Amino acid sequence: MDASDDADLVRLAGRLARFGGWSVELATGQTYWTAELFALFGYESAGGAPPVDVAIAMFPEDQREIIQAAFNRNVVDGVATDLESVIVDREGRRVRVRILGNPVRDESGQIVRVQGAIYDISEIVAERENRIAAQESLRRTLDYIPDFVFFIDESWRVTFANQATIDAAGLPAERLYSEPIWSLLPELASNALMPVYERAMVDRVSGTARGLFQQFGNWLEVTAHPLESGIAVFGRDVTKDEEWRRKVDEISAFSHEQAAFLDASNEAMIMEDLDNVVTYWNQGAEQIYGWTADEAVGRNIRELVYVDAMVFEGPAAALLRDGRWQGEMVQRTKDGRTVIIECRWQSVRDKNGHPVKLFAVNSDITAQRHQQELQSRAQRMESLGTLAGGIAHDLNNVLTPLLMSVQLMRSHEPTLDHEALLEAMEVSVRSVADMIRQVLSFARGVDGVRAVIDLADVMHELSAVSLQTLPPSIAVTSHFEKIPAIVGDKTQVLQVLMNLVANARDSMEGGGTLTLSVGQQTMTDGDRRATTLEPGVYALITVEDSGAGMSAEVLDRIFEPFFTTKELGRGTGLGLASSLAIAESHGGAISAYSELGVGSRFTVHLPLAGEVPVTTESVEQQSAAPEGSGELVLVVDDEPSIRNLVSMTLQAHGYRVVEASNGRDAIEVFERHADEVALVFTDMMMPIMDGAATVAHFREHRPDVPIIASTGLTASGGFVGTNTSTVRHFLSKPFTTDALLRTVNAAMHEAAESTSMPGDN
Repeated sequence: MDASDDADLVRLAGRLARFGGWSVELATGQTYWTAELFALFGYESAGGAPPVDVAIAMFPEDQREIIQAAFNRNVVDGVATDLESVIVDREGRRVRVRILGNPVRDESGQIVRVQGAIYDISEIVAERENRIAAQESLRRTLDYIPDFVFFIDESWRVTFANQATIDAAGLPAERLYSEPIWSLLPELASNALMPVYERAMVDRVSGTARGLFQQFGNWLEVTAHPLESGIAVFGRDVTKDEEWRRKVDEISAFSHEQAAFLDASNEAMIMEDLDNVVTYWNQGAEQIYGWTADEAVGRNIRELVYVDAMVFEGPAAALLRDGRWQGEMVQRTKDGRTVIIECRWQSVRDKNGHPVKLFAVNSDITAQRHQQELQSRAQRMESLGTLAGGIAHDLNNVLTPLLMSVQLMRSHEPTLDHEALLEAMEVSVRSVADMIRQVLSFARGVDGVRAVIDLADVMHELSAVSLQTLPPSIAVTSHFEKIPAIVGDKTQVLQVLMNLVANARDSMEGGGTLTLSVGQQTMTDGDRRATTLEPGVYALITVEDSGAGMSAEVLDRIFEPFFTTKELGRGTGLGLASSLAIAESHGGAISAYSELGVGSRFTVHLPLAGEVPVTTESVEQQSAAPEGSGELVLVVDDEPSIRNLVSMTLQAHGYRVVEASNGRDAIEVFERHADEVALVFTDMMMPIMDGAATVAHFREHRPDVPIIASTGLTASGGFVGTNTSTVRHFLSKPFTTDALLRTVNAAMHEAAESTSMPGDN
């Protein structure tokens, strides 16, 4: 290839690359442009190249000074120049160019010519600007993402880090770029992560690993990719993911490590698919429903535990709609029993939020609801007790004058016919009074009259009253030990035994054996696991029959008020409930055992007697009632009939009487007769000022005056609203003339002895 060929090739390359050459002869100022340079500026080459000053003027105004300075450096300083600028072609288009200038020297070293080239670099600049813009856009994008992105060169220095990395490192960018990353963030080189970096840097193999970043308490997942001169590292916080993974691992280990725990739960834990087919059934579910896991898995929950499947549909729809449902439902067991279930249902969803499984935790709250029902009944019974107490008070106020009237009429030598009528009236009044005490004992736990009782006497009365009514088909056997006495209300204890005998009789319609026994048992702390009785010695009265017996369900409810298995009209359901109330009011208890087809056994526990005070009314006096000797008695009662009859009775037996209808009047009457009043007889339930306030006033101002308190209500051996430490003598309405006179005499006698004893006030 000759020189002309070389010139042609250069010109071809110039046209393709869009660059042209130029030269300036310094001695003559003559300029030379190649045809490619003319074409670059959009001019024809016929007129020749323009002078230097004209050529510089073809550049934009803001570029001319720069071009002139560069040309001067070529000419004056002999320095080659290389700069980027802009030219404006003949059409006014701005073209980005690269300008090269080199001085040319002669043999003597003198600069004689400057020559160079001008390149059209518009496409290169555009590409570069696009690349810079892309890089900037990428940088901004990387700064916006929350994950960590950084580049490391071969010396392990960071060459780029996005904003998340800078923030996490807690270092300014210039510091982060200044040292090897391991000296700044040594935890990034943990045993779990360092091999990944090294494989990417040395072996040029990408890799991923996870490690705990102790500095921030987070788990990081790091991926390293090889670059031409280093590696790119992408990291993300996977703490939540790691927590979820651990949860998934726990669930995965469910069948091995936690199956025993779930099976030990008393709650039913059930997994179902979306068609409600059981896929998991723990032992708690077996215990509640009776179905084994083998029997339950693969079956639809509707047919397993629901009497009416329609009950299930609403909650099931809510579960799928809301993701959870909680509430109570009545379900059934394998043997047909109904149970009350507290349900907590949850849908298990996939990563897209779609339900894939249904998980149910069911708790049997039948016993709890049963207990709540009993408490509700107890509250109703308490209200009934309040009502019964009011009725009893009013009835006792009515019965008191009747009983005293009968006894007053007897004292006036009645005829034989009148005596029979009076006897019948007195028996009726006493019977009504006994019934009132029994109603109170059941409804409010009110104690009756407490006295020392010989159980042999109670069993003798039971034989005389109840056992004689048994049909011949029932044989009676008994075994009575001689034991110490108990303290209680004889009528109430007898009522308990009569109720138990009646129940035994009803359970042996075809005949059988009734066994009665009396013994005693010492109750220790160890025995209290099965009973609420305090440690001590108890009398045991057992009533056992060979009748039909009871199921476990019936046995659990026999002491509930109004619960009965008898036909309508044959039982109220109060017999055993009132019996238990009486036993507990005596400090005892009743236990029951029964089997279907075998019979039943009831055991009554009653504490043996210790040193127990006996009320005035509890001891039958054989001698005639004592008479008064003109002592003045203040009688206080808001019921005129009672007040008048008490006054008449006392006056008929040698006492003088003044009366008051309430506590306030009593104080006024007392002040008028303060030196004469020998005793105060007061009702406890009165308007304006009740008996408790009246007693308190007299105890403060005249503690030496004896007081007898009387009312139709009692509780725990003392009178309602009364401090028994200040009142020693009580009379329960209705009371007899004999009881009234003996109590008045005893109170006065005790007060006289207390006054005469030295050292007493």
